[in-house]
Amino acid sequence: MPVRLHHGAVSVGARIVLLGDAPGPGETADVQLVLERPIAATARDRFVLRDVSESRNIGGGRFLDLRAPERRRRTEERARIRDAWRQADDGAALAALLAEPPGFVDLTGFLADRGLDPASAEALAAAGALALFTLDGRLHAARRDRLDTLGAEIAATLGAYHRDNPDEPGMGFERLRQQTAARVGAPLYRALLRRYQDAGLIATEGAWVRLASHKVELTPEDEALWDEIRPLISGEARFRPPRVRDIAHALELDEDKVRRLMRRMQRAARVDEVALDHFFMRGTVAEIVAVAREIADAAPGSWFNAATLRDRLDNGRKVAIQILEFLDRHGVTLRRGDLRRLNPHRQDLFRLDVDAPQGGESSPVGRPDFKSGWGRETVPGGFDSHSPPPIPARERAAR
Repeated sequence: MPVRLHHGAVSVGARIVLLGDAPGPGETADVQLVLERPIAATARDRFVLRDVSESRNIGGGRFLDLRAPERRRRTEERARIRDAWRQADDGAALAALLAEPPGFVDLTGFLADRGLDPASAEALAAAGALALFTLDGRLHAARRDRLDTLGAEIAATLGAYHRDNPDEPGMGFERLRQQTAARVGAPLYRALLRRYQDAGLIATEGAWVRLASHKVELTPEDEALWDEIRPLISGEARFRPPRVRDIAHALELDEDKVRRLMRRMQRAARVDEVALDHFFMRGTVAEIVAVAREIADAAPGSWFNAATLRDRLDNGRKVAIQILEFLDRHGVTLRRGDLRRLNPHRQDLFRLDVDAPQGGESSPVGRPDFKSGWGRETVPGGFDSHSPPPIPARERAAR
């Protein structure tokens, strides 16, 4: 239903989306307002609705959820979230939001939507026994018992995995996230893992996450053999390491013995088998991806060929092609004929630390996107000219 929305001195076209049964005369109901353009407002601001000719009033209410989704907006969970925003007390509203899955709130957005000064974050955290942490410059909040519960779930999941796979270096990041906190976005989950890592609960190696107490132990004989092999595939030779048969020949060892050790080191995430019997140090693979990123940034359209990578690594065309085919198999590069470009969603697969940014992953808090067109915009959160800048959002539920 098209209407005109009046908020302060602003008049804007809007469309009403019912979130339940249509209200009768004198009745109230929650609705979602889709605006033809963004406006600045805060939660619990009052508004008036008039017909499109602006000749008569239809109703009025208060803005509630400034970040309502485009889908699944009629669920019971969304109704509870609107009830949380309905509360006049800021601490009570925040506590109610934190009680909903996944149990984390973008506190920077909350303060903006409630019209609060950023300095009030510490007071809200102290009153609600909350833990605060920063992600991409934005403050997030969680109940301390929620962090304790998640930490226990992560420890239990990793412990079970280690018991079933004692020779594995750990559990893949994404697999762990899906099993313990699937509704928490990857960037936020990575920030949480940093907290548990700093607390000594877990450790990370590349894309693997393990309990800090878990180690893939080598026998003294294997440790001694690895100490002999490592210099051959690292240092200046890291971009063109010898194959298994060449390592065995150089050290006068049995080829199968070297191969078995290298496969075990691969399970320990210390090396990667780029081609058959051709192992590279995990750090070298990460370095190669970084070089490929530099090449792509300088290439037209970010597409580059094997010759360009070969020249940067100085390791021969055959090895450069094998490296690219290895990256293709893991989805790190996308191929078009003889050209490649990096996949932004996978380019950090071989990163060496949990702090490395994960390219292409969006924040779980949703970022605003002001595309023009009728029905594309909803009421964004914001402030008047005497307050901090508005934090816009795509959708807004209102009553």
